[in-house]
Amino acid sequence: MIAHVVLYRYPDTMSKTDRERFRKELVEATRSTGVVERFTAGEHVPLPADDAATESLYSVAARWEFTDLAQLRTFSTHPAMSGVVDAWVRRRGIGVAFANTLDEEDVQA
Repeated sequence: MIAHVVLYRYPDTMSKTDRERFRKELVEATRSTGVVERFTAGEHVPLPADDAATESLYSVAARWEFTDLAQLRTFSTHPAMSGVVDAWVRRRGIGVAFANTLDEEDVQA
């Protein structure tokens, strides 16, 4: 399984309505690609330790799973996803960090 993980940081000036619209559009774009095996996204859950690393905090974590690299490549160039990135990340200043990982082993805690 290949995972595409993205952390999104909302600008301080972004309204709650726009935050909800972004999440909705992210879900819709994901569905429209037709290549995602599994998708999850959630808002950051604040913890007391956050105060020591506020510059490392992100608003939303999203994870897409694919069976192979070809699916991830198709997803990453799909017009629906490009549209979300252009509208929200480039034009509205949502910060991002991301990683693509090959899940070789599941670890049970």
